[in-house]
Order: sequence, then structure tokens, then C-alpha cells
Amino acid sequence: MPPLPTRPPPAPGVRRIHSIIDLWLGEQLRRRRQALGLPLQQVARACGISVSLLSQLERGLRSISMRTLGALAQELRLPIETLVRNTRYSEGEAEGAVARAGTHRRIDLGDKGIHKENLTPPAASGGVQMYRAVIDPGGSTGDDLFLTHKGEQVGYVIEGQLDLFVQERLLKLKAGDSFCYGGDMSRRWRNPGQTSTTILWAITCSPG
Repeated sequence: MPPLPTRPPPAPGVRRIHSIIDLWLGEQLRRRRQALGLPLQQVARACGISVSLLSQLERGLRSISMRTLGALAQELRLPIETLVRNTRYSEGEAEGAVARAGTHRRIDLGDKGIHKENLTPPAASGGVQMYRAVIDPGGSTGDDLFLTHKGEQVGYVIEGQLDLFVQERLLKLKAGDSFCYGGDMSRRWRNPGQTSTTILWAITCSPG
């Protein structure tokens, strides 16, 4: 029986990030130290740790103990409560910057076989809108060309296929294809396949 494949060892000098939280916390400590103009050696000596350890902590290569975190917070004049709180994953909406699954506004055009979700979080500035559209087999915007507003629209076909008519051109798209056109270009589109088509759309809003 042939031996099982083994994972190759990391290249010399390459260190793995310990965790995303360690990476984020280390970045905050490094930025604060640099903002105060403090060298690594001074901060490490004041906190009773080695320069090598402090360097690894700042790069997210080691997890930090609460004792060391407390010493660093005191030396860098940062509230330890803030650092600890900010290392916890947020389950809320982050003041509108996050829109959780199941809360997106739906636009159902059942007569056309088109079902849309507005994925844009409430706190977005309005410069870009993100939509997910599911088009039933045979679903379409109709036989007439239409246009909306100035700006740009970029789409990505997640699954299925799409016939996109833009002015005099017919674009046949399939899963993995992306496309773009101006919002003021006359167009129409349809799903010519036997299965649903899912499109992710990013739409810029013109400044007036």
C-alpha cells in the first residue's frame, strides 16, 4: 500500500498567521506604538517581554496572554476593555454597515419570472447598489428594450445562462461570465435555459 501523501513543510523563514483575531489585534498594537513614536525595544523592555515576542505579536504570529495584553495596553495608553471588546465577532448590524441574511429587501416580478434581492446594507452611501437576481427558465424583461439612468452596471453569472441584448448586440453568457454596460444603454435580457439563472449585479448611481 503506497504511503499517504504528506503536507510539505513550510518554506524556511515563512511563519503562519496564528488567527485572524491575533492578526487584527497585533495590527492595532503596532499602529498605536508607531503613532506614539515608540520603538519596539522600548515597549518590549517596559512590558517585560522580548523584542522578538513583541514583533511576532504585532504580526499576528503568536497569541497574546491577558497579562501581556494588559502591560501593552498600559504602556501604549489604550483601554484594555476596548481591545478585548474589539476582538469579538459582532453579531449585530454595525450601525447599518451589515445586512444579515433574511433581511434583504425583495422585489418579486413574478409575471416576468424575475426575483430580486437588494443586498446593499443600509449604511451604504448610495454610490453603488448590489442586487442578486434569480430568473426562472424563460423569464425575461420582455420584448421591448429599456434603459434606466446614467451610470454603470456590472454583472456576474453565478449559475445558469443569460441572453443579454444591449443595443444591437446579443451576448450569450453562462456561469462564470461577467459583463458590464452603461445604464443609459437600451437593453433587455432573458433566461433561455431550462434551469434558473442567478446573477449578481452591482449598479452605480449617477450623481444627478
